[in-house]
Amino acid sequence: MVAFKAAQTLSFIEKPDPRYIAALVYGPEPALVAERAGDLARSFSKLSEPAAEIIRLDDRDLAGDPDRLAVELQTLSMFAERRIVHVKAERRLKPEDIAALIEAGLAATLIAEAGNLRPASKLRKLFEGNRQAVALPCYSDPGKDITRVIARELGDKNLQVSAEVRAYLESRLGADASLARSECAKLATYAGDGGTITVEDVDAVVGDLGAGILDSLTSAVAEGKTRHALSQLDALLAGGAAPAMVLAGLSRHFQRLHRLCAAVEAGETASHAAGQFRPPLHFRQRDALLLHARRWSERTAARALTRVQETTRDTRTTPALEHELTSQLIVELSS
Repeated sequence: MVAFKAAQTLSFIEKPDPRYIAALVYGPEPALVAERAGDLARSFSKLSEPAAEIIRLDDRDLAGDPDRLAVELQTLSMFAERRIVHVKAERRLKPEDIAALIEAGLAATLIAEAGNLRPASKLRKLFEGNRQAVALPCYSDPGKDITRVIARELGDKNLQVSAEVRAYLESRLGADASLARSECAKLATYAGDGGTITVEDVDAVVGDLGAGILDSLTSAVAEGKTRHALSQLDALLAGGAAPAMVLAGLSRHFQRLHRLCAAVEAGETASHAAGQFRPPLHFRQRDALLLHARRWSERTAARALTRVQETTRDTRTTPALEHELTSQLIVELSS
């Protein structure tokens, strides 16, 4: 029995262990779970030569034919070593049926999607406890997710990106990995294989996925403009952004602000300290940070960062209150 942690999920998805014949991908964000389950299916497919066929099923498929899943999992592949059956049908996945199929031996690899399962969930316990299966918890980490998207999408095209341009691109992409992937794909096509991406390319191609509003929100918080910060929060949420994106932006800003204030209090000039950031800050981010360093100290920035981290944790445990908790945090930090 192997209990996977959330931090191990992405590594497994990128290089799945072929010893496992069934995988459960679960978490509170359906879009993220679907994305990672799809990535896992493609990674398993590449283990075969030629690449394995991927069969996708959902509740509608199983509603009309309850035995469909069993048939697909027991059907041998005609062209590759194994087939991949990717199923999104949590309501119709009965743990006892899945257990019996695994023990009997699967001719295909099963990848199942599920919601935010509790430790006592029978489905989760089945995948965690079976030596041939694996349960993969899936939670977003906006900063790391976006960095990984950029590296993969641009790296596949052998595109050159300086640290400063990469930082600027990250600031415009927001926190939604699927939207970021789409924008990076457009940018890669625009630049062409083996090209060099500039700030002008980013401005020309990449839509501002809430980054301008998010920058305005974080600046308003740091400058004590509560009303403006709350109006920007409403604008972001109305546009479909998640509170997690706002919290990630606040965390990133106060991490930088804390580092800058600490350097200034240690005797460096603010301008020199800001120039030492790696990756380098885009000039717009640098100017805002220098302005905010006049109002904050190392101690107050550290306290703000702690409150952002606490609120992020609270929104994950009580997602129904994430909007209210984020609003309260903004009022607290900007007062």
